[in-house]
Amino acid sequence: MKIIKHSKSRGQRKKVFLRWLWVAVCIAAVYLIVPLARTIRQFVSERWGRALFGYAVLSVTAVSLVAVITLLFFRLKVRRMSQYIWLGLVAAAYFYFTLRLKDAPEEAIHFLEYGLLGFFLFRAISLTVKDKTIYLDGLFIGAIVGFFDEVIQWMIPDRYWDLRDVGLNALAVGLFQLALWKGIKPRIISDKIRPASLRKSSIWLAVFLVLIGLSMSNTPQRVASYTKKFPSLSFLNSQEAMSELTYRHRDPEIGLFYSRLTLVELAKQDRERSVEFGGVLHHWKEKDYKTFLRFFPSSVHPFLYEFRVHAFRRDRYLKRAQTVGNPVKAGEFYNIAVKENLILEKYFGHTLNRSPYSWDPEKTLSATEKAEPESFYKSPVGARIFAGIREGTIWAVILVFLLLLAAAHLIWGHFRRFA
Repeated sequence: MKIIKHSKSRGQRKKVFLRWLWVAVCIAAVYLIVPLARTIRQFVSERWGRALFGYAVLSVTAVSLVAVITLLFFRLKVRRMSQYIWLGLVAAAYFYFTLRLKDAPEEAIHFLEYGLLGFFLFRAISLTVKDKTIYLDGLFIGAIVGFFDEVIQWMIPDRYWDLRDVGLNALAVGLFQLALWKGIKPRIISDKIRPASLRKSSIWLAVFLVLIGLSMSNTPQRVASYTKKFPSLSFLNSQEAMSELTYRHRDPEIGLFYSRLTLVELAKQDRERSVEFGGVLHHWKEKDYKTFLRFFPSSVHPFLYEFRVHAFRRDRYLKRAQTVGNPVKAGEFYNIAVKENLILEKYFGHTLNRSPYSWDPEKTLSATEKAEPESFYKSPVGARIFAGIREGTIWAVILVFLLLLAAAHLIWGHFRRFA
């Protein structure tokens, strides 16, 4: 009898090891793709076009939906219509967000990567967790993996940290957990939730929230501080900052735009350093745009960085307006170009006049006449999810949430003892 039990225990440990090994392999593959992403995108784009990434995600989603429905209906004899509706809704969400990424279809590959990760996480966690908290565990662990995916990206030259991409990764793995929970409904998962399982899920959530807080505290000043202690990390000083204090500026003539500088600081630098900045912009006029941004990072040269991005966005949309065949789209593109030019004229004006990027009056008038004005324009240059929110406020919100989470567990445990 003891030999049989020992054999079963050893077999269980082997199964646990193998399933978590698959999770580790999937995570390693996701992380290894990050430094190769640009090369892969260029290779695919040159041969088949960037849209192939989006088509691939849509195709895999459609095939997976058909395969799962076939398995449930014909093999498992599932007849609950609600399960098929949920599967359809999840697939529709995958389709919707993939189509939303049509301007950067390679980003949709995250849905495949993190959907697959969600599958492996469920298989591994299900060996020890048998209640509905398994879906929360899969979501939070997947979100943590997605967080470090973006950290690796941030550390690579010409790649950037984006909290929205962290959210996209979490969404991808979360949709898969939703499909499991409401669509597939694995029979091994019980409806009754164990307190120990809920505590474990809460810990994963707390870890994720603290990581988000740490990313918001990773300002250029802190990067400079720890790279002094660890010189081997000094290359991080030239990377786009994870977190910076960003100001929201409203202008009745323009709408809304963002800057790392206050209006007073913008005006002062424009007035006092326009000759210097104008010379820099002339010197770099024929050089690569991305090289300019890397050489003048926002954390060190916010004025020059923002000027160049506004000018780039303005000129890109002017060119698109002049070449697009749709008159309505042309009017929208002209409006973007005009608004970006107005930001440059009003807040970077002295530097603009000394730079090679100034529009002559006729060009400005022509673009303005062709523009389809919006009631409110919001420039995305420098925009961040928590723009205008102080670091202390973010940590206060996280701390309050964690305290409420701990209090909820204490109250629930108290009532369970007296139930």
